[in-house]
Amino acid sequence: MSTNLENSNSASHLLRTRSKIAPVLGALATRDQRVTAELPGSQDLFTTRILLADPVGDFIIVAAADEPLNSAVLALARVTMVAEPDDWHIEFVGLEPKAVVHEGIAAIRFGYPEILTVQQRRQNERFDAAPAIMLRCVADAGGFAPFDAQIRDVSMGGISVLLYPPDVMIEPGTVLVGSRIEIPGADPITVDLEVRYSELVTLEDGSRARCSGFRFLNASDEVKQQLIDAINGR
Repeated sequence: MSTNLENSNSASHLLRTRSKIAPVLGALATRDQRVTAELPGSQDLFTTRILLADPVGDFIIVAAADEPLNSAVLALARVTMVAEPDDWHIEFVGLEPKAVVHEGIAAIRFGYPEILTVQQRRQNERFDAAPAIMLRCVADAGGFAPFDAQIRDVSMGGISVLLYPPDVMIEPGTVLVGSRIEIPGADPITVDLEVRYSELVTLEDGSRARCSGFRFLNASDEVKQQLIDAINGR
């Protein structure tokens, strides 16, 4: 799987063209890789596999699940799907799902993804953050409401944060303009952040939160190092 991804130059990138997205989806289908989707208001995951990804026909087809989950998926306009082969995190959005029959089995057809994100885990050294270091995401031109998040760790490439409540769902590729990072004893730092991935996690107390990874868009190396030094208490 990693060979296919590396050949498409997709490691830790947002892919926006069919020529780059197609090899990744094709590799997932060939590998019969498990793909999951979170459903709003449900603790259950829609678990499936890609049966066909057709960039020319402008659609993908995935296997159906049980009837309640299928109905929940079909009621949505957009469904964010995640695959995690080996040490990769792959995320894309299927559009306008429709029930179909594919080669004699129940399936769901989606419009072809417009964007796909591929994240190789732990490319940069990461530094764990104390709970006191917070991120304030301010509404951007896309209309996102402000929300607070706790920074989990930071690297020279970006940050990982916990979002509360877990129903804050942000698609890969979304840019959060003017996100403010509050550092105890120092002036806040404002940066633009691009969403790379999101996933639900279970905390130590059993509650659920969403973990999202962001890439720095306009932060200088000096600013990134300032964040790392603050986390390390320097």
